[in-house]
Amino acid sequence: MKKWIFSLALGLTFQISSASQEMTVHGAHQFADSFTSIDREYVSPETVEMGSLRVVPAQVDGFKGESLDKLRLAFRALELVVNSTEFKERVINFKNAEGERRFDSNRNLTNEEIYRMFMDGREVLLPQTPGEMNFYLRLYNRPWSRVIGYTYPDTNLININWKYFKTYRPSDVAANLAHEWTHKIGFDHKSAKERNSVPYAIGYIVGEIAEKMLKLKPN
Repeated sequence: MKKWIFSLALGLTFQISSASQEMTVHGAHQFADSFTSIDREYVSPETVEMGSLRVVPAQVDGFKGESLDKLRLAFRALELVVNSTEFKERVINFKNAEGERRFDSNRNLTNEEIYRMFMDGREVLLPQTPGEMNFYLRLYNRPWSRVIGYTYPDTNLININWKYFKTYRPSDVAANLAHEWTHKIGFDHKSAKERNSVPYAIGYIVGEIAEKMLKLKPN
């Protein structure tokens, strides 16, 4: 059986250099205007209160052996990611394809409001469990289907297609779980092409951070 080992990406190295000690007045104004514009668009994660979520595998059907091990690792990765400062920073500063700091199909909520709602953890059907990502999962197998997973608004159950799960890395599974769970708190997308919607975009964010956090090393 494979064992999975975690490693955390600890940070980024920044290097600043100066090409010249001289700058024309015009060039200085251009630089200042550009910096101010970027500064206005960026929201420091310190200005938004940090949330806290616990992943709860409430019901897991059809997973066993290595597939269950992979799912457990995906759960752990998901919990680490959503409680990270990087996740908060990327959600509140997310920009859509038009370069606007907002998600598509956002229910008229700002990025900050979406982050707070996500971290509050109140599923539409389970409003009495704040601070929890409750997962009711069923593994099914449809090799002819192009659907990775699906759920419906009137049920807690999330269905995961074995066709994709069997080849997915734990970071991919964590991304899919985040996508489907975002439906559980009331967000949707117009179609599978709406990649800047809350479920898709947050799924991508989770997957990318989880991939950095996890190093998969067979024993």
